[in-house]
Amino acid sequence: MVDLFEEIDKRRLVVNDYLEELFVKKEEHILWEMMSLYPQAGGKKLRPFLAMISAGAFGIDEEEALHLGLSIELIHNFTLVHDDIMDQDELRRGIETVYKREGISSAINTGDALFALAFKVLTNTELEGKAFRELLHEVACSVLMVAEGQEEDMRFERTFDIEEDEFIEMIEKKTSFLFRACAKGGAIIAGASDEEKRSMSEYARKMGIAFQIQDDYLDLVGDEEKLGKPVGSDIRSGKRTLMIIHALNVLDDKKRHRLIDILEDENNTPAEVNEALEMLDRCGALKYAKDRAERYAREAKEELEILPESDQKELLKDLVDLMVRRSS
Repeated sequence: MVDLFEEIDKRRLVVNDYLEELFVKKEEHILWEMMSLYPQAGGKKLRPFLAMISAGAFGIDEEEALHLGLSIELIHNFTLVHDDIMDQDELRRGIETVYKREGISSAINTGDALFALAFKVLTNTELEGKAFRELLHEVACSVLMVAEGQEEDMRFERTFDIEEDEFIEMIEKKTSFLFRACAKGGAIIAGASDEEKRSMSEYARKMGIAFQIQDDYLDLVGDEEKLGKPVGSDIRSGKRTLMIIHALNVLDDKKRHRLIDILEDENNTPAEVNEALEMLDRCGALKYAKDRAERYAREAKEELEILPESDQKELLKDLVDLMVRRSS
């Protein structure tokens, strides 16, 4: 039986070695130093891992999908640099954000450079003609979907009139599409059939949704030491999550208005945050979200039945479990 964490670590070493070579210019130019900050600040490197084992699940050498995974990882970090500007965040992965350290203009430029570098890296993928165009189309569309999702998320901050389906579509765009580019992209590189590519797309889509619901759930019930931030920070910031949307749909008018008051108060107290958490618990919103995450996880694993038995198939299943059963 393969051990997921050992396998992630093995591939992360490969990715980190490549990143070291990629950012060799950081000693020569401040832009490259800033570009290297997030990719080299840690993280599991799950996106390259997913690209590689998705390709390997179809029987080819995993490293044929390495450049795809690296490209998506750089795109992911590009979005983080820009997200930190929009959210005015000061810390990311235990270090000062580019926005905090260098200012808005340099952070925008750093994100743009990471975006360009991602597509430069993608051109190293050993594909030709129609197959490469299909891969390029998948990666480019994933970035467009992330941008759509980010815009929707920002607009949701202005209202509490949000339907669950709208919210799920938003997190699908913001979170699932980069996972999808890895999983489907690995299948494209391996020369998989249309049906196999569709299944890998659906696998990643459902896993990504489960991942984001679990992420929001942990903010409310997780361990502060493991999370690295106070429990309930999403309440303090008034973030719209599946738990909030469900609660607003089932609470009576008095409690609904009270919850909205707490979420809109920029100076809410710890007692008020706890009051909101109790409301979410008592109305069943926490359990509802956890059940939804588990359901998406089950459905994601069902999509993998199209694959032949292999260590990579088991790792793909284990990765889903990691997404919904993690504690930080």
